[in-house]
Amino acid sequence: MAEILVLSTQIRIDFGLHGVWRGRRFCPLPARSWDILAYLAHHPNTVVAEEQLLAVGWPGELRVPDDLVRHIHRIRQVLEAHPRHPRRLVTYRAVGYCLRTPSA
Repeated sequence: MAEILVLSTQIRIDFGLHGVWRGRRFCPLPARSWDILAYLAHHPNTVVAEEQLLAVGWPGELRVPDDLVRHIHRIRQVLEAHPRHPRRLVTYRAVGYCLRTPSA
């Protein structure tokens, strides 16, 4: 996978720095949020089950979906122009989440 995943002219996920570029501004993410985003970015345009993302963010720990929601919110703050109306990191209720990327 490339060091940088381009979502738009303004939004780029930087795997080397563990964060997101919004134009010229770099937005680092906390470790768990980064792990979740990186997993989604490595599985673009695929609905990833909540259980899988919980295992990624909290390996070996028993967690609940509410734990995941806080990190999804944090990720949306840097990825989305309007986090309350996401277009890139989409929720599939009772199933999981999908990071939508431009077609190759």
